[in-house]
Amino acid sequence: MRAVSEALSPYAWRRLTPEMVSRRAIVAIDGHGAADAAPVARHDERIGVLVDFLTGCRWRSLTADAVSRQLVTALDTWRHESQWLEIELRWLLDGDG
Repeated sequence: MRAVSEALSPYAWRRLTPEMVSRRAIVAIDGHGAADAAPVARHDERIGVLVDFLTGCRWRSLTADAVSRQLVTALDTWRHESQWLEIELRWLLDGDG
């Protein structure tokens, strides 16, 4: 979470679009959190997850630390749900075989 907060802090991050905040956050989460690191590519599926989360809340009223915590939590939740979906799909496919 600290890496995400540090990645956002050098910018007027409240003025960034949800997509750009998401792209910067993902760079930090992936371990490339230097303030001057380029944002992740637009086709990264995690961007949509975080943009959907941001558009559903009043993130601009939060602190950088709070936004960072929320973004990391949203991404972790999505990752766990995706893993469970894959497991359940395997169970279904194995049951048919």
